[in-house]
Amino acid sequence: MSFFNPETGEMQFSDGLCLRGGMPVDAIDPHLRYTGSQEAVYCLPPLAVEGGSLGAALTADQGGLRTLRLTVAAITGRHQVPGERQRAFLFDLFRLADPCPDTQQNVRLKAPFGRLTLYTDPVTGQAGALLEYA
Repeated sequence: MSFFNPETGEMQFSDGLCLRGGMPVDAIDPHLRYTGSQEAVYCLPPLAVEGGSLGAALTADQGGLRTLRLTVAAITGRHQVPGERQRAFLFDLFRLADPCPDTQQNVRLKAPFGRLTLYTDPVTGQAGALLEYA
């Protein structure tokens, strides 16, 4: 299985962790607990993917995983990577062609699972991905 399933939004990480919309937080990590009726934010340790690692912050509510924000933690072991390379790495992971590599504009795609946004922060240059599950 590849890293990302564009139909379901499911992601398979190198360590075996699988993330998908709606999954309960204790299925992601047994140490996480959802205790309220509001949306909660959780940060995961860096997650290994082919060629690097990603930082992950997720939001969840009573229905489980709602959003997942991924940022590049390292590429081929290097932690200080230029934003253009981070962006290219993310587009490769999601098996997408970057329609605007020169301007680095945000790219938002509608999908059966919800939405995927690939972006570059104009201030820091950091690239990231945001998955929003319907």
